[in-house]
Amino acid sequence: KAIRRQRQMCIRDSFITSREDIKTSAIELAQVKRLQIFDYLHQPAKIVTMYYNFAHLDAENKLGTSGRVINLFQFYQRLPYHMDPGFDQSLIKQILNVPGYQVKGNQAERNGKVRIKVNQDNNRLYYVDYLDQYGFTDRRDYYDCGCKTYTEFFEDRARLVCRQYYDQSGAVKITYHYRGGQGNIPVLTLIQLVDQNQELQFDNQNEFRAYFLDQLVTNDPDALLINDRSDVTLAAFRLMHTSPRRYQVFHSAFTQDGQSNSEISPIYQPINEMLNQGQLTGLISSTKREAMDASRRFNTNMSFAIPVTFLSQTQLEKSIPPTQRQVGHFIAVARLTKVKQLDQLINVIIRLHEDFPKVQLDIYGYSDGWNNYQTVNELKKIINNQGADHYIHFCGYQHDLTRVYETAQAEILTSQYEGFAMALLEAQGHGCPAISYDINYGPTEIIDNNISGELIPANDCDALYQSLRQLLVDPELSHRYTQNAQHAAAKFSLNEVAKKWQDFLKKA
Repeated sequence: KAIRRQRQMCIRDSFITSREDIKTSAIELAQVKRLQIFDYLHQPAKIVTMYYNFAHLDAENKLGTSGRVINLFQFYQRLPYHMDPGFDQSLIKQILNVPGYQVKGNQAERNGKVRIKVNQDNNRLYYVDYLDQYGFTDRRDYYDCGCKTYTEFFEDRARLVCRQYYDQSGAVKITYHYRGGQGNIPVLTLIQLVDQNQELQFDNQNEFRAYFLDQLVTNDPDALLINDRSDVTLAAFRLMHTSPRRYQVFHSAFTQDGQSNSEISPIYQPINEMLNQGQLTGLISSTKREAMDASRRFNTNMSFAIPVTFLSQTQLEKSIPPTQRQVGHFIAVARLTKVKQLDQLINVIIRLHEDFPKVQLDIYGYSDGWNNYQTVNELKKIINNQGADHYIHFCGYQHDLTRVYETAQAEILTSQYEGFAMALLEAQGHGCPAISYDINYGPTEIIDNNISGELIPANDCDALYQSLRQLLVDPELSHRYTQNAQHAAAKFSLNEVAKKWQDFLKKA
């Protein structure tokens, strides 16, 4: 019923992303903060997600976005989710108990051969494999909170042929068709949607997403779409038949290397034409510097600077005893990806440790797996070769870093470029000094140089070494940075950031 009501309501302001995950990325965290700001301004808003996501309920509960998310697939499927965990277990028994089959654990056999195999995730029914007499997987049924949500069909080389999504009555609502591609990798060739008593066909995801967005805004001429994932939705904006206000957010630098005059990243190259054709209304950057650069590079006066996050007044006024900070305890909060240049920081810490044995570095963030974890493997190799694994640690992703920020001597950023550098602001808000390369974009607007931390020349490892060394030998300097950090962060209070969004909404 809730999803049915979503289809009938006007969606005034929507923030578009791929999906919400338990290990939440900075982009989705920024969307949650934006929701809070819009609530503060009494401006109705929703998050729109484009990918199917089995963790949607857990993620929404964690992020506090329950009832605030509209997903493309759920929009059409309208499944009656069952929240009782016991429902899945009774469903598993029903699936396995087939006449003529013998149930053994989570699988059923016929004539001594496995024909049905149940797979669970955290005691939830995840998917069920159906095998033929030769052991080939014929189909795989996926479940979501007790509902059969979609089925995948395979051919004899285990290649995906078709995926069918079901509605609340069990009828096929969406069908993805695949054909053989190079290297036995299936290629999406057709999407079919049964909607409003007709069958629609789309050649690709962008056409399907454009149709979905058109439906969201059809009844609201004042609708505002804010796109946070350029790779997911920017191309769909070009295919829409309606003309809502559409804005692209830059969560990272819009050029390939972060330099304002360098080549524009391929994903953003269509923006000039889209602005001219009315397929895009304007741009939103996290910093003043990037907004000015974007205005010049894309030849538009609709380029706005609005921080991606804010700090609560409670946090900014929190008293954090400086005595609880551990001298020599440095932290880095960053994805383990090449652009973060953590190898430079690691080498500086190794050098520093020779003279200051109490020095340690804790790195918080998840690994990027797109290059087979090459970056993190290279970082670990440096650490192991130098025998530094007892004072340099990979601590993984953690949702709440309050204790870390409030006990560390400094947060360090060595990125090649950033879109905002949210971790620097979070550190400052917890009274933690910040040491960063002076790069585009973010650090120069977050750190009050030589007051709440220090900006040093990009890629200058010797300057980074000297900066950290000075913190260790000069307690008064470290104390001064600590005392000034929250004051520097105050320009990113809820009230200050909300004013920027309010000005944007008036102009937009």
